[in-house]
Amino acid sequence: MPHPRSTIQNLARTATVSVGRVLFFGTERPLPLTDDIHRILVVKVWAVGEVIMATPAFCALRELAPDARITMLTGRAAYPVVELSPRFDEVLAADEAVFLKPKPAELLSLAKELRRERYDLIVSLHHAWQFGIFAALTGARYRVGFDRAGEGFAYTARVVQKPGRHQVEEYFGLAKALGAGGEPGPLEVFTDERDERYADETTERLKETEKPVALVAPGGGVNPKTKMPEKRWPTERYASLAEMLAPDFTVALVGGPGDEEAGAAVAGKLKAGVSNLISRTTFRELYALLSRANLFVGNDSAPMHLAAAAGTPTVAVFGPTDPTLNGPWSDRAKAVTRDTDCAPCYRDGYFPECDDRRCLENVSAAEVYAAVTEFLDSLEDK
Repeated sequence: MPHPRSTIQNLARTATVSVGRVLFFGTERPLPLTDDIHRILVVKVWAVGEVIMATPAFCALRELAPDARITMLTGRAAYPVVELSPRFDEVLAADEAVFLKPKPAELLSLAKELRRERYDLIVSLHHAWQFGIFAALTGARYRVGFDRAGEGFAYTARVVQKPGRHQVEEYFGLAKALGAGGEPGPLEVFTDERDERYADETTERLKETEKPVALVAPGGGVNPKTKMPEKRWPTERYASLAEMLAPDFTVALVGGPGDEEAGAAVAGKLKAGVSNLISRTTFRELYALLSRANLFVGNDSAPMHLAAAAGTPTVAVFGPTDPTLNGPWSDRAKAVTRDTDCAPCYRDGYFPECDDRRCLENVSAAEVYAAVTEFLDSLEDK
């Protein structure tokens, strides 16, 4: 059964798209040569994991326009992930609430501020029609974005979604629309000396037992737009898994803001002590720490995408979301799923009502542990 709020939003969206198509009729135009583009604004306000999955597109955009001034507009939560990226000349952090509430006065003020920069091109990595309107308000002559069910009416170049594509490939499709060739490369996160020093010191402390380090992230599914605890494998399973890993690994819990309760629940069920680093690292520090770790296990989450970017051997537990669309973009990763008649069920920000979450509840700790050992053995054989 569709979520009632989702039904109302779909009706409102349909009406808006119908009006928008009329108001913006005839605004599509051929994109210019990149040599004629001097100022570019890239817009991706949330979420952290999605921003990470967009990094191959950012890289391709810089390669297309090496001499252009490229500015990134993102949200406060995702800002640290792209703050140091050499793909941008400037990174701006906006309050996500301006777009989510929304706050019309503040939104118009932000658009007016951006309008002064006289961008030639805006590349929007959001699907909702509101971001197309926002792009138009900045005054950019050329605007590239997704056309989900007609929602891209305000863009001058509209990229239609192709079903079944991984999110990384979908974002890269925007760069292809501008002339990029090839396929998406690896995910990118850039750190500074402070991040690396933290990771060195923490890894040294964790490796006092001389065991390899396993970082376990029992949280996730929290971002400025929404909370999705439905994506989380049960904490008691994580506790059981940690006990199974403990003889061979030094286990530490990791995660970001909003994951504290899940971390405390796991730590409280463990017989042996565990290092709980949840909310004690920045995303860049966590990335640096992951690059030194021997294993990552977690849900569909920002830490999972950081692990994929770091090249950490990654085992991710998926339930209502689809790993073929949002799984770790890495050849050193494995997704554990349970075949059910209803999963994956996540659609457009909503999960259908579910009494048992069997797609996750039926995945045992022993099954994930077996997947870990088999996967690590396969990496050694390569």
